[in-house]
Amino acid sequence: MHIQAKASPSASPPDLERFVRTLSEPTQPDPANPTRNPVNIEGMAGGGLETGGEVVFSFEHGREDDVLEYLTEAGYTDVTFLDADKGDFFVKVLDGGNSPGQLLGAIAEATTQNLAAGRLIKYVLIGQVTTAPGDPPGEHYVQISFQEIKQG
Repeated sequence: MHIQAKASPSASPPDLERFVRTLSEPTQPDPANPTRNPVNIEGMAGGGLETGGEVVFSFEHGREDDVLEYLTEAGYTDVTFLDADKGDFFVKVLDGGNSPGQLLGAIAEATTQNLAAGRLIKYVLIGQVTTAPGDPPGEHYVQISFQEIKQG
C-alpha cells in the first residue's frame, strides 16, 4: 500500500486490456519454468490511457520486481515506482472503511499538507489491500499523487 507504480499503458495499437493482462495473466518467457504468479492490482487511476496518458496503480506488497519484470518484457519501458515513505505521494488508510466522508477526509488532509509545498493533486486512487483466501477483507486506502506547480 506504500508503493505505487506509474507507467504509460499505450502500445501500438493502444490497448489498456493488454497492459492489465500483462500483470494479471503473465506469460512465462522460459518454457523450462512454466509457472509465473499473477500480480494483484489493488487500485488504479489515470487519464488518456489509450491516447498517450499515464496510469498509476497499486499492487500487492513486495511485488515490485515482478511488476517491473513483467512490464519490461512486454515492452513497457517507462515504469516508475513511487514510495509514500519518501513523500512521493500521500497515503491514508480509511479508518471507517469504504464509507461516506472517508475520501473527503483524505483529500482534505493531502491538500493541507501539499498545497503549501506547491503541489496540486493529479491522481486519486482508492484501493483495498490484498488478503489471503479465507481472510477478512483487507483495509481500504487512498493514495494521492501530485504534480509540482511553479511558484511566484
